Amino acid sequence: MTEQEQTSEYHGTPWKANQNKSEVLGGGEVCICSKDLKIVWGDDWRFWKQVKIPNGDNKWLKCEDGMELVQVCYLEVTGTLDLDKQEQLSAGNTYELFYIIKFKIDAFGWQDCPVLLHLVTPNGDKIKKSVNFEDYRKKGEGWYPVLGGEFTVGSPLKGKISFGIHETETPFWKGGIILHGVLIQPKK
Repeated sequence: MTEQEQTSEYHGTPWKANQNKSEVLGGGEVCICSKDLKIVWGDDWRFWKQVKIPNGDNKWLKCEDGMELVQVCYLEVTGTLDLDKQEQLSAGNTYELFYIIKFKIDAFGWQDCPVLLHLVTPNGDKIKKSVNFEDYRKKGEGWYPVLGGEFTVGSPLKGKISFGIHETETPFWKGGIILHGVLIQPKK
């Protein structure tokens, strides 16, 4: 059984993402909107729904739509970025990858629920870190950039990065988060 068949069997059909799609922004930034990520159960309205993101003056908001987590027990969101197609990135520069999230007032299930963020760099290094999303939920309803890791682009631009958010260890149902997307920007 392939990995994709196992994912579908155990976790449901993933959102039909347009993998490797990104939006070029000024200043060497790249945005991958949530609709272009692979979201397990993302095509089932009982668990996820697509929402409009109001235009605002928040510097982190780059996409028109986001994905709202209604409820899931196991959270899995992944994506890739082919560096060969990213002319706005500069060889030798270090970039940071942020997940742009917001918690609704009625968000639930994030206490005692560490979320694993992973990043595989172009040279194959695997970066994993555990983040307590409950800390962000307690801050209120604003948009938050959650650092997923950093990577350095080699010369010439080649390879890809893969990244993801996972929470499959706890039995808690969780919901009430809006995922705007992923923002990659030069490290300051």
